[in-house]
Amino acid sequence: MKKTLADIAKQTGLSTATISRVIHNEENVTEKTRQMVLEALSANGYTYRARRRSVESKNADTVLIIAGQITNPITVSYIDGIRETLISSGKRVLISLSDYSETVETDSIQYAKSRGFAGIFMLNAMECDNLIKLLKSIDIPVILVNRYLRSMDNDVVMVDNYRCGYVATEYLIQHGHRNIAHLAGPTSSITCTNRTLGYMDAMKNAGLHIPANGIYYADRTFDDGYSFGMKIIEMDPAERFSAVYCTAGLMADGMLEALRINNINVPQDISVICNDVSHKLHPQQIKLTSVEQDPHTMGVAAAMLYLDRLKNPNLPIKHIIYPPILTEQKSVRDI
Repeated sequence: MKKTLADIAKQTGLSTATISRVIHNEENVTEKTRQMVLEALSANGYTYRARRRSVESKNADTVLIIAGQITNPITVSYIDGIRETLISSGKRVLISLSDYSETVETDSIQYAKSRGFAGIFMLNAMECDNLIKLLKSIDIPVILVNRYLRSMDNDVVMVDNYRCGYVATEYLIQHGHRNIAHLAGPTSSITCTNRTLGYMDAMKNAGLHIPANGIYYADRTFDDGYSFGMKIIEMDPAERFSAVYCTAGLMADGMLEALRINNINVPQDISVICNDVSHKLHPQQIKLTSVEQDPHTMGVAAAMLYLDRLKNPNLPIKHIIYPPILTEQKSVRDI
């Protein structure tokens, strides 16, 4: 029976992805590993057809967008801004969803590299050693959208997320709130982490203590927001937060639903301010006061930065940082 790549991977102790990179003569493989694989292929009589150059030429105008999920309307707006701008410039756009998996993310980048794609946009970069090593091995433009990497410098288009958190919390303080909670995103997200730091510093600078259980880390989903809303319901009414700063619109939707079905009114009973408002019709038809930036505009800016990079690969690395915009609605009351 003919040996498969899986058989050879088991024999050599290497991954099928590494063996595939040797077969396709890619660069990010050590010479020792390359020789081991070639000897194993030869010993097992494995034959293969080298990847034709036409594969790369066919993908010379193809760009990959990598996003965690597309359940968040904000993410969809980023993608629309990028996609519309690139398509009008003659590019073909593919979208990969990583479900916030480091493995899926790096596999997607490897796929784009091996097939000669013309560029990559990363909306939810999950920083890890494998990602950094891989990005340093490719020579096509990589644009980061609303996040950055600590370990290397890249072209970035983002909103000032620290200021988002600070401005939102300061706004609540200016309206008399002192017992302010923060419905935060995951600590693995640099975007959410910076917003949380902004919240913490605004509280500290105002001489306020963060309340017990005042920071609730969640996964930016409706269900997580609903769970936080139920925790508010379970609190002693005399100790409930007077206001909540929420880092993501979908979580705010869930929290508002939990409050609604338990007859807790916004803003009469609790005030809410949010980043990345989902623009859905909230259960109470409440328009949330928000601190954010137009994601479609940022997507267009990211695409234009990419096109500039294509024209002149030697341009200095560029960071385009948008200031947050405060939009007042009727979800925060004075106390």
